[in-house]
Amino acid sequence: MFEDEVAICITTTDGNVLSFFIPSDFVRSFGGRPEEKAIPVDIVDRNGQVGVVALPRRSFEGSTVATVPAHALRFA
Repeated sequence: MFEDEVAICITTTDGNVLSFFIPSDFVRSFGGRPEEKAIPVDIVDRNGQVGVVALPRRSFEGSTVATVPAHALRFA
């Protein structure tokens, strides 16, 4: 990890954890609370329960997409 990067961990709907590093300027505070953070992703597909998102970097586990709970998605 470089000085200007942060570690990201995403828990998928099936309980797997995906992790990767991204530049710290990709991470944004969301909702006016400093502890609530967001990263940009492209939504590939979604329904009422889950969303499939393209990650901004390949995870160390090898994946470039993740299935996450729909409530974890925020739209800017």
